[in-house]
Amino acid sequence: MSRQASPAVIGGFVVGALVLVVAGIVVFGSGRFFANTSRAVMYFEGDIKGLQTGAAVAFQGVPIGTVSEIRAVFDPQNAKVQIPVIVEIRPDRIEFVGPRPQGGEGIQKLVQRGMRAQLQIESMVTSQFFIQLDFHLDAPAAELKLDPLTKLPQIPTIPTTIQQVQQMVRKALEKIGDLPLEDIVNSIHTTLQGVDRLMNAPEVMEAVRNVNTTMTDVQQLVRNLDKQLTPLTASATEAMGSVGKLARNADEHVATLTDSLKETVGAVRVTLESAQEVLKNVNGVTAPNSPVGYELVQTLRQLSEAARALRVLADFLERNPNALLFGRNEVKAQ
Repeated sequence: MSRQASPAVIGGFVVGALVLVVAGIVVFGSGRFFANTSRAVMYFEGDIKGLQTGAAVAFQGVPIGTVSEIRAVFDPQNAKVQIPVIVEIRPDRIEFVGPRPQGGEGIQKLVQRGMRAQLQIESMVTSQFFIQLDFHLDAPAAELKLDPLTKLPQIPTIPTTIQQVQQMVRKALEKIGDLPLEDIVNSIHTTLQGVDRLMNAPEVMEAVRNVNTTMTDVQQLVRNLDKQLTPLTASATEAMGSVGKLARNADEHVATLTDSLKETVGAVRVTLESAQEVLKNVNGVTAPNSPVGYELVQTLRQLSEAARALRVLADFLERNPNALLFGRNEVKAQ
C-alpha cells in the first residue's frame, strides 16, 4: 500500500523553489527587474562585431546601463539592412543639480551640447566593445529624435577611432587616385634627365674648373696683399707718431710765441699812452699847423697803426697757431 505524500512537504518544496528563483533573479540580474530604466536605441556605422548583449553603457567612464538587445532588420523594398542597438539606461545612476528633468528633456540637452555614443574596446584580449557616451564638440549638430523602427529615442553616434582613421586613409587614397600619376612620373623622369644632361655638360665641367682656378688666384692675391700691407701699416703707424710729436712741439712753441707777442703789445700800449700824455703837454706849446705838431701827429698815427697790426697778428696766431709752421696762406686754404 503506497504512502500518501504530506502537503506540508510539498508546500515547503514550492516555497523553497520560489525563494531560489527570486534570489537568482536578484543575484544574476543585479536587480534589473526591480530598477527603473529608460530604453533608447543607437545605430552604429560599419561592423559591430565584439558588441554583445549585456555590454556596458558608460557616461565618461561611469557605468549607467547595459545593452539589452541587438537586432538585424532587413528592408526588402529598399534592400537596406539596419542594426538597431537597444540599451537600457538607469536614470538613478545620473544625479542632477536641482530638479530632475522630466522625460527625455535631460538627454535632449546633453545631445544638443555634443553628447554622442561611440564604440570603444573594453578588452584588448577579448576584443569586446562597450558603448561610451561622451561630449564631442566637433561632431555635426544633431537632435534627439524618435526612431520610426523601434519607437524609441535615438541617440546620435559617431564612428570608432579605427573607423575614423580608415575614413581618413580612404579619403587620402581617393585624392591620390584622382591625381594624374602617370603625367607626374613622366614629368619627374624628364626633369631628372635634364638635370643629368646639365650636370654632365662639358660647359659645366669647364666652368667648375675655371672657378677652381679663380679661387686659387684669389687666395694667392690675398696672401700677397697681406705680406705688403704689414710693412705699410707699420710705416703708417710710425708716421702718425711723428706727426703727433711734431704737433705737440708746435703747440709748445706757439704758446711761448703767443705769450711774447702779448707782452710786446702790452709794452706798445704803455708807450702809446705815454706818447699821448706827451702830446697833451706839447699841444699847449705847439700850434696845430706847425711842422712839429704835424710830425708828431703823423708819428702817433703810425704808432697806432703798428699797435693795431700787432694786436691783429696776436689774435690771428692765437686762433691759428699752425700759421708759424705752414704760413698764413696755407692756413686760409685749409
